[in-house]
Amino acid sequence: MQPYDYQNLLDSPFYRQASRRVLRQLLEALLFEDALPHYEWQGETLIVPALSADHAPVSYRCRAQHTFSFGRIRITEPLLREADGVSEDATDPALFLAEIAPWLGADPILLSRFAAELTATQIKDAQTLHARGYQALRGADYDTVEARLTDSHPYHPSYKSRLGFTLSDNRAYAPEFSPTVTPLLLAVRRDCSRWAVSATLNQPLLGEADVQRFSDELTRRGLQAEDYLPLPVHPWQWDEVILPGYHQAMARGELLPIGPLADHYLPQQSIRTLSNLSDPGRLSLKLAMNLVNTSTSRVLAPHTVQNAPVISDWLHALVERTDWAEPMARPVLLREVAGVSFSSKAPAHGQYGALACIWRESVHNHLQPGEAALPMTALMHVDADGRPFIDPWVKRYGSEAWLKRLIERAWLPVLHLLWEHGTALESHAQNMILLHEDGFPARVALKDFHDGVRFSKALLSGPAPVLTAPPAEHARVNPNSFLETADADELRDFTFDALFFVNLAELAWLFQRFYDMAGARFWQITREVLRAHQQRHPRLAARYALFDCFADQVSIELLASRRFRQEIRLRTRLAPNPLAQQGKL
Repeated sequence: MQPYDYQNLLDSPFYRQASRRVLRQLLEALLFEDALPHYEWQGETLIVPALSADHAPVSYRCRAQHTFSFGRIRITEPLLREADGVSEDATDPALFLAEIAPWLGADPILLSRFAAELTATQIKDAQTLHARGYQALRGADYDTVEARLTDSHPYHPSYKSRLGFTLSDNRAYAPEFSPTVTPLLLAVRRDCSRWAVSATLNQPLLGEADVQRFSDELTRRGLQAEDYLPLPVHPWQWDEVILPGYHQAMARGELLPIGPLADHYLPQQSIRTLSNLSDPGRLSLKLAMNLVNTSTSRVLAPHTVQNAPVISDWLHALVERTDWAEPMARPVLLREVAGVSFSSKAPAHGQYGALACIWRESVHNHLQPGEAALPMTALMHVDADGRPFIDPWVKRYGSEAWLKRLIERAWLPVLHLLWEHGTALESHAQNMILLHEDGFPARVALKDFHDGVRFSKALLSGPAPVLTAPPAEHARVNPNSFLETADADELRDFTFDALFFVNLAELAWLFQRFYDMAGARFWQITREVLRAHQQRHPRLAARYALFDCFADQVSIELLASRRFRQEIRLRTRLAPNPLAQQGKL
């Protein structure tokens, strides 16, 4: 992008659109997380007091409404800033954060970092919206929709921060621009790596051309190919992290550059996961990147890379021995079938998890005749014509029939794994793929298991997977990264938070706005589907009570306020459970 193009971006409606969205999600999150003790209502107008840098009174106001979904407040019109008798559109998330700081009880250093995430999100979202323009996605194939969705996280206010990316990097590597990305192939010496392979792996990790090149290059150097493992690396990671920081390992022969992979890849929504464009049936790559997005580092910790195939095989066995009786349908697991990470013997060499890859199955190999795949995030997407992506389907099948079928085929399997096996999956929308038949939900594909599973050994239906434990330092720095817990409510909440709060609540809001379905009715339909399932399978009554999805309150993770307060194992709040509420229909 040329320098003069940036002014066009800043003057565009997309910049204002991104600014409004960041502010909306920030305020909605702070309200839900009880981080703003001082605000008031004047009818349907929400007023938030603030203080300017010179301590003059300021206020922010907007139209908003309470919703049935977890008691969330939704902002329905752009936020206005009022100061010195002047009212204008609020456009600066960092300024808003600074002016409400007296009420936040925030760590000043952490608050400053959070403000940087918000401003980075603002400009990068504007850039991707500007590049996409008003192009419709409805009717596009799975890989195109997966790449070009601009929505990102629907709740987290730092939904597109991508710290580490310049705007040029964002243009080169972000999925919304749909670039072709060609990873670089390294050879890593086996005694300097940690790796694992699934017992069910049934296709090669590399294409024929790359296998031959790998072997030829090692032979040219007088080395044995069997002493090395393939390790793809993202080109951005190579330029920014590996070449500057790992040249000693290359000089020692622990790492050897082989060259670019023969196949071309397309970034998925998570940026670091790449689908194979040259052959869509081949394995996808999940690559370590020293990128921070939605407040999370996107490296791949070596212990999770080792655990990925183990967890995938274990989950696969659970699914195999489960009765998926109608109206459920057996879910597809996109297994993580292999993982390799560099683990030098040299002390303090590089960042933990900065050089690693996980190979994941492609959804294309699991489609049955008549089925098509769609990222679950697309269900909440409003297309360029101002109508939901799913609008033709909802109108064809009816909103209630379509929703009921979606719950039966996509949500019930996740809950059934919890009730039947005591296994909780972090099934937010980005980790789910809807398999449909002409728009009617048929099955669900689930993914991202290496750190997206939680269980208690005492509550499992069988043996636990034998996993590699994280190093003590990793657990200290990232206390939220754990797989085991002794608390049944933690398992319920881990599933519930992703599946219902981050995921289904967004669909409820879309149905309320576009299909005149009250939130209470939406959750009543969901509740009826779950109750009917429990009545069909009374043998699990004790498990339904143990993992109670109809409890009056559930714990929801505080994704915004944890950014400006010191990290603890779990920072949550109790919220009213819409599945337990009998609201006005």
